[in-house]
Amino acid sequence: MAKSLYSLILSDEVVSRIDRLATRQGMNRSQLVNRILAEYCSLVTPEKRIESVLDTVTRLMDGDGELAPFFTPNQSAMFFKTSLEYRYRPTVRYDLRLRPQPENGIIGELSVTFRTTSGDLLSLADRYFRLRIEAETRAAPDNPPAFTLSPGKLTRSIAAPPEGTDPEEFAARISEYVRLFDRDMKTFIKNESAALQN
Repeated sequence: MAKSLYSLILSDEVVSRIDRLATRQGMNRSQLVNRILAEYCSLVTPEKRIESVLDTVTRLMDGDGELAPFFTPNQSAMFFKTSLEYRYRPTVRYDLRLRPQPENGIIGELSVTFRTTSGDLLSLADRYFRLRIEAETRAAPDNPPAFTLSPGKLTRSIAAPPEGTDPEEFAARISEYVRLFDRDMKTFIKNESAALQN
């Protein structure tokens, strides 16, 4: 959805109230005015669509037991936290970021970060990440996701869904991917750390 610069004449009191509301909601004046006018005209903006996807992901993941979702309305990002069955129960954080408009077929990214200083655990994480990259690249040889790997962290691109995809369906696919990733990763860490102890 294209955006252009427009000039409006508004009362100082209205602008003051808009600015206070925008600050409370983590937005700027233009974003809030655009949202208010879009809602008044029953128009779903790309930003509202992304918020709907993230809100649905939160709802689908809430009560999962393994992954605790955290989402603040009016944002284009959310995160999940979980802990590992590994000595002092270190945490893993999943950060999900979506863009209102796709760029080169990519609408966002998912980052998985191990919150630990344990060299052994970081080594296991690195091994799992490399296996995951290899498996996902092999599964989609014509159009594999883009990956970035650094110590204790993996970032994966999220392809834009086909035009007209229902936000609920897109949210369900993201939720299922995160669940499967988390389950596979925990199984790998548990089995490999048990093997190292024997």
